[in-house]
This record gives sequence, structure tokens and C-alpha cells, in this order.
Amino acid sequence: MNLVLVAPEEVGADGVCTLSDARAEHVRTFLHAEPGRTFRVGVLDGLVGEAVVREVSSAGVTFSMDCREAALPPWYDLVLALTRPRSLRRILFQSAAMGVRNIFLVGAEKVEKSYFSMHLLREEVYRPVLIEGLMQGRTTAVPRVRVVPKLRALWELLPPEQTLRLIANPSPEQPPMPVSGGIPLIAVGPDGGWTPAEICAFEQQGFQAVSLGERPLRTDTAAVALPMVVQALRCRR
Repeated sequence: MNLVLVAPEEVGADGVCTLSDARAEHVRTFLHAEPGRTFRVGVLDGLVGEAVVREVSSAGVTFSMDCREAALPPWYDLVLALTRPRSLRRILFQSAAMGVRNIFLVGAEKVEKSYFSMHLLREEVYRPVLIEGLMQGRTTAVPRVRVVPKLRALWELLPPEQTLRLIANPSPEQPPMPVSGGIPLIAVGPDGGWTPAEICAFEQQGFQAVSLGERPLRTDTAAVALPMVVQALRCRR
């Protein structure tokens, strides 16, 4: 946990907050909290700054907050063919840590229809996973998750601004990776891959096929690897 995140309603008018859950345990155990000690803190969907410990007890940790710094902004969007719960949990955590803005969980021909009834698709279940990822990535903007069972319904939901649209497609040719064109919108298919018809539909929406090599990757690997490659290339420019 590189940043302790609190909800706006947890902070008093005087900027004082008391935690008694796993965050308090982390501050006590790993940050060695004692009165006067400082640590990094942030407000969900808000600013980041410094906290100063006021009191530590078995019941919780009380600290004052001074948050004036802008958090790292989200920088990409993800279209993800819905995968099994264990893999999805990993992807949600890692994507939030890496700075995803929107996550579109979509159906595809090779996606099990039963996945759309999984417990993890409830906001009260996936939101804590996203927040845990934000604390790892030291940022505050909670990603927006949209569940889209029918792929054809996705096109009207995509961000309206000019974007760089990429679709993962294993290929021995490895076409050049484009890195400019606005906020990247990255589409990652199911473990069995997108069908030719689905790839064609994405291409009609302006998506460019990109490859991480000819070896097929699992969804939870590609969903992390591809954004990192894009970010690394953009940082070199």
C-alpha cells in the first residue's frame, strides 16, 4: 500500500480522520505509526498529500490530513472480454494501479455467458478491488466499470474524444506499435482470442491490430502487458 486512501465522508471538517479497518492495521504494522509520524494519504477522486499521526490505539489510528497535490491522472481505457472471476480480479487490481480510466467488460463469442452473473460484477464487490489497486499505484481516480454483454452495444459507449484505438491480436508479423493519437483505448480478447468477425467489427470502429508476438497470451497477461508497452513507448517520445 503506497498510498492510504480515504473517502471524502471519512474526513472531518477539521481535516482529521480516524480509521479502524485494514488501512489502520497497515498504518500501525507496516508504517510503524506513532504520534507525529507522517505518511502519504489521498482522497478518493481527489487530491493527495501528507498525513500526520495524532493517536494510535487498538481501536484505530487518528491522523490529520493536508492534501493539496494533484494525483497521477488516468491515462488509458480498456475494453476487456469478460474472463473468469479469479483472472478478472487480478486485472481490475492491476489496471487500477496502472492508471486505467474506463473499463468496458464485454461479451464475445468465446466468452462464457455464465460469467455475466458472477458476484464480482457487483459494484460493492469490485470497487474495493479497484481501490486497493489505486493505493498500490499511488493515485486516487476510481475507474469506471461498464458491463456490456453484447459487443455490438459497445460502440455507442466508447469515449467520444479522439483516441488511439488498439486491439490485441497475436501475429508473427508484429506490426509497428502506434503510440500517438490521444488517450489509448486498448481492447483485449478472451483466452481463445477474438473471432475474425469480431476483429473486423473492431477495425470498422477504427481499432488497429497490434501484437506482443506470435505466442498467444492469457487475457490477464495481455491486459497488463499491452498497456505497459504502450506507456513505455509513449514515454520515450
